[in-house]
Amino acid sequence: MTNIPPTEQVLIDKFLPTILENEAKGILQDLLGAPSLALHFMTFDYAQTMRAISHVRGIFDECYRAGHLKVAISHEKGRLYGYAILFEHPDPSIPQYCHKIFVFEEFRGNGIGTQLLQSLSTGSRGSCLLCRDDLIPFYETIGLEVKGAYTPPDAQQGFAMTRGLYTGLTLMGSANSGSFAPVFMLNDQDIGQLIAFGSQ
Repeated sequence: MTNIPPTEQVLIDKFLPTILENEAKGILQDLLGAPSLALHFMTFDYAQTMRAISHVRGIFDECYRAGHLKVAISHEKGRLYGYAILFEHPDPSIPQYCHKIFVFEEFRGNGIGTQLLQSLSTGSRGSCLLCRDDLIPFYETIGLEVKGAYTPPDAQQGFAMTRGLYTGLTLMGSANSGSFAPVFMLNDQDIGQLIAFGSQ
């Protein structure tokens, strides 16, 4: 991920707004699926939803501009087939965290997601991701190993509202990754800001 050819970087920059907006919508969908948070977001009108999407997109964009968020894409002839979003900790001994691999629906079933994932697990710093237990065999087929059950940060660390979204998941990683993952989560302050859009 560190040596992206200039032509590929131009395409990443072209597709970045679409990718970050798609991810922001996904985060809001996840929050709607959380019983403890759903009531806050169910009543959002269109304008409130768009403000919330823009806010989350801004968080992702800030991470990207700071160099902590990396993007890999699958494309051909100017069409974006799918992408992967990774978070890299400044400490090179900490593996990169694969936050999402996404393939647009019309291109699914062609191995694009697997290709993206395999390209990410070749780096020297190692890669890791979170998954449900039923997906462990799939990730093992591409060379990832079970690193253990993931323990999300607790309320004292500022993640009381979102930690429930990450319970019951397994940490998978490449052979050279440890058992720590720099997982991206919205903290309670971020969630509070999103909830506030509902009263505006």
